[in-house]
Amino acid sequence: MDNGLWINFANIDHIKALVDTATINGIVAVPIFIAVMKIANDRKILKDKVNGNLSNIIGCITIIIMAISALTMFLTWLYR
Repeated sequence: MDNGLWINFANIDHIKALVDTATINGIVAVPIFIAVMKIANDRKILKDKVNGNLSNIIGCITIIIMAISALTMFLTWLYR
């Protein structure tokens, strides 16, 4: 049976489930992205195929923005 059908039978709000899933993905993405950036700069693993300076700058800015967004969301939820 289809998983979407189970959500319907369980009386779960579909939109709330989508928002909650996106929120969890946004929080979990930060440490995963940090690990990917560490691997992308490891010469022992990638030899001469490591990230360049531009990729590192863009990646670090993205991680900072994602972390600030997740922290802001958490603090907003905490201090309602």
